[in-house]
Amino acid sequence: MKLAVVAVALVLVLSGCSSSADADAASAPTASASAVSGLGSVKDEGAIPDPCTLLSKAEVADLTGRQVSQVDEDGQAGEGTRYCQWQQPSGQLDVFLSRTTESDFKIAIADAQPVDGVGEDAFSLSGHLYVLYGTVSIDVYSRGDSDEKNLAVEKEIAKVLIPKI
Repeated sequence: MKLAVVAVALVLVLSGCSSSADADAASAPTASASAVSGLGSVKDEGAIPDPCTLLSKAEVADLTGRQVSQVDEDGQAGEGTRYCQWQQPSGQLDVFLSRTTESDFKIAIADAQPVDGVGEDAFSLSGHLYVLYGTVSIDVYSRGDSDEKNLAVEKEIAKVLIPKI
């Protein structure tokens, strides 16, 4: 009797392990070249990536025309707002990523200026460029040049970020 119980328990454990391992392997994310994480895009769902991993210091220097002296990371993972700040001797670059809905993003804000040519929708307000990409709100703030040049830099940075999100 004890031997039969042990045999049944062993069969259950072994069959449970193999089906669990097979299920885990089948549900494991596959690598993708479309996002830096290698796990695919988080455009519509998934954990918001750390913006500091999406742009290297060299990319920031190339895009802004200013060297990076320090990087300040948010140090948090998950669904909330993520940010990274690249300090520069004569300016700075900030990137904030968070979840939103199209209707929340389109709420009319006084003094917001529509911006064409980047993302699904975009506007500029108080020196920040806000871009909608699926359910991700991208907030890019560049300081160190004229307002016009800062906006041009923000647009280029958003265009570089979108395929990495």
